[in-house]
Amino acid sequence: MHWTLAVTEQNDGDKQVRLAHEVLAVFTGKGEVLTDERHVIHYFYGGDVLGLRDVLEKQGFAVRPTTTTPGLIADRNEVTDPAWADTSMHMMCSLADEFGAEYDGWEASMVRQAAAPPKPTSWTQKLFGKRK
Repeated sequence: MHWTLAVTEQNDGDKQVRLAHEVLAVFTGKGEVLTDERHVIHYFYGGDVLGLRDVLEKQGFAVRPTTTTPGLIADRNEVTDPAWADTSMHMMCSLADEFGAEYDGWEASMVRQAAAPPKPTSWTQKLFGKRK
């Protein structure tokens, strides 16, 4: 079976690379180290989900269906640095094109999240905040 699909905005590898670099800049701005491995989730909708699933699983992704329209969620732990963005975004967009799907982007967890400020312990601190 041969799929013909015009490149959509979601399947535009160059655009996805630019967006990924923006996310990575936010990560580094929050103190993340891009050599850390983190959990990454990719989203695909429509197309030949069985064929796409097979290819993604062979590449080491855990794959499950989406809860709504036919689609897939593929995840694994990866080092998310600029080189990763450059290759992964083009690969995901190419796979989406090959299987007639739309690549809807990715998300990843931050490892170093800022600690929450301490909660007030007394009723006066709750009402008026900390006093010196």
